[in-house]
Amino acid sequence: MRHLTANPGQSEHPPPRCGVSISDDLAGMYAAMAVAAACWGRDHPGGDGRGRIIDVDLVSSVFSLMEGMLPEYGLFGRIRQPAGAAIPTAAPTNTYPCADGRWLCVAGNSDLIFRRLMTAIGRPELAEEPRFASNIARCENVAELDAAIAAWTRTLPAAEAERILEAAEVPCSRLYDIRDCAEDPHFQARDLVMQVQDPLIGPILHPAAPFRIDGIAPRGMVRWTGPAAGAHNAQVFKELLGEETAS
Repeated sequence: MRHLTANPGQSEHPPPRCGVSISDDLAGMYAAMAVAAACWGRDHPGGDGRGRIIDVDLVSSVFSLMEGMLPEYGLFGRIRQPAGAAIPTAAPTNTYPCADGRWLCVAGNSDLIFRRLMTAIGRPELAEEPRFASNIARCENVAELDAAIAAWTRTLPAAEAERILEAAEVPCSRLYDIRDCAEDPHFQARDLVMQVQDPLIGPILHPAAPFRIDGIAPRGMVRWTGPAAGAHNAQVFKELLGEETAS
């Protein structure tokens, strides 16, 4: 898999690596969408009745998620660089270390939210300074803001800092590890985490489908962890291909 990062040597931030096989999942989803589109194009009234060959690859699937990077380069010659967890066009928006070693993501880039954020961290005077009067100005002076927010988050556990900012109506979230996901009441209420029976190893935690269909329970949408290789040979060869015997 190619690394789709731009000139990492020109930035003080190391190029991030996803660490999970997201390209495989994306390609699978795009393939499913392409199959549905091809079938609709073949079968809908006015369709041409033709079957289609679908071509999906991993690099194209990830490249599709680069948002405005290609138009920015085409229009302005701008080459985005690794920026850590910050967003170069919004400030303050970043992740900040907390007293318990956890991290808190805070998004305070609108003017009203920024004022509430500064009040919540005990620095209301910063909201009155001209160099922080707008998002553009804050982006130009973001290092000072990040330092002020981090100085506050370092004094509190992440959950406590999150509680205070949520009460002040400042968008924020602890950075979840997988235990947080498995135990989160919202995840559980939405059946995002479920126990599925694996034929080889027994019951195992498994993520739910990321969508809902009216009339179908989320747990009814994930019936297994995946079949063994060749488990459906008979169905494919006999029912779909018309072969007498599976090979």
